Amino acid sequence: MTPLSDQINVSAILAADGSVTTREDLCLFTPLKSLGPDARVALCFDDPLLLLRAIVALDGRVASMLLLSGSLDAATVGQLIARAGCAALLTDHPDLGGVAGAAGLEEGIGKGHIAPTTQTTWLMTTSGTTGIPKIVPHSLKSLARSVYRFAPAEAPTWGLLYDPTRFAGLQVTLQALIGGGRLVVADTHRPIAEQIAALARQGVTHLSATPTLWRRILMVPGHRDLPLKQVTLGGEIADQATMDALRVSFPAARVTHIYASTEAGVGFSVNDGRAGFPEAYLSAAPGGTRLKLVDGILWLRPATAAAPGSDVEVDADGYVRSGDMIETRGDRLHFLGRENGVINVGGVKFFPETVEDAVKTVPGVALVQVTSKKNPITGTLVVAEIQVQDGADPAIVKQAILDTCRAKLVREAVPAIVRFVDGFETNAAGKLVRKGATSG
Repeated sequence: MTPLSDQINVSAILAADGSVTTREDLCLFTPLKSLGPDARVALCFDDPLLLLRAIVALDGRVASMLLLSGSLDAATVGQLIARAGCAALLTDHPDLGGVAGAAGLEEGIGKGHIAPTTQTTWLMTTSGTTGIPKIVPHSLKSLARSVYRFAPAEAPTWGLLYDPTRFAGLQVTLQALIGGGRLVVADTHRPIAEQIAALARQGVTHLSATPTLWRRILMVPGHRDLPLKQVTLGGEIADQATMDALRVSFPAARVTHIYASTEAGVGFSVNDGRAGFPEAYLSAAPGGTRLKLVDGILWLRPATAAAPGSDVEVDADGYVRSGDMIETRGDRLHFLGRENGVINVGGVKFFPETVEDAVKTVPGVALVQVTSKKNPITGTLVVAEIQVQDGADPAIVKQAILDTCRAKLVREAVPAIVRFVDGFETNAAGKLVRKGATSG
């Protein structure tokens, strides 16, 4: 496989501070001789540009790279490094100096040419909302399988809101680096309104985010200033209400939702503006991915994939178990939620995402999270936490939520508690952090 450094096609990378990194700048660094072709190296950076320089420098020159989010705590970083067998850590985090084998960026990467001699394994960590991340191996070939190479005259300006160590963030990054155009990196430590304003000033035309992050973007007064031609949703279930709202705000943009996972890579995309995906994909999905349902769970066999790791469940035919539950409605297949996320109220089982989809259709609702609460008298209660849009009356919104849920859902799924909150926690991948059942 041709190393990433020989495939760079991006014209420039623009950082939030206004600095510009050219293709030549990106390829300036190569690893020191101490990091030879047998080295296993972990990367953990807060600065995404330093991360990109390290990735370009190391691909093809070390045995493996473990990409770690800068949001991870030191204990988790140490645990993942040990599990991956990495002997060196490149980082800009001073608090990670206690991790075995830690080294500063300047110590681990230097100027000078070292020819690529090996195929590097890219070790990705899952971006689930609970538990210690799993490690999944990939190759550059499997990660770049869906990259589209643009002609210079058509090259877009990509916006990066994701953590580039996460699968979705790396997909945007590789698309820009290999496919062409410019990449604008948002400062995700800043308020979302400032991030969107910065992307708009730089003329971002192609933007990808989770449905949760898109709903936050739609709350920003200046979000329509983004000159978007492509809107992409991924990482969570793409609900109809969110896609409809995006079409209204960005009428010139194509709205696409992508099904992908760290374990299986890019699965397929849907461009028809409808939630779910056509049942025909089970026979012939776009991109050469093979799909099947087993007991309501989606399994995928990508056209190009790295050897599965020990944390990934793969059957004898090479299909990867996604853990996502699917329901057939006519000629359409809809995502219900994760198989371990079901709520049980009096023997009636349903997914919190089903309730959330109903609540999202209520005018005035910006974001919603549905959880369960254990109660010693009534058993399990359904709790809906709501962030309302600016100017919405919570009392009116609450009544509309209850009326909508009673009309659309089984009685047991109607929230017993509707609670208003100022905001929600999201992880580094932009996903809503799912809470477990609580007692009370």
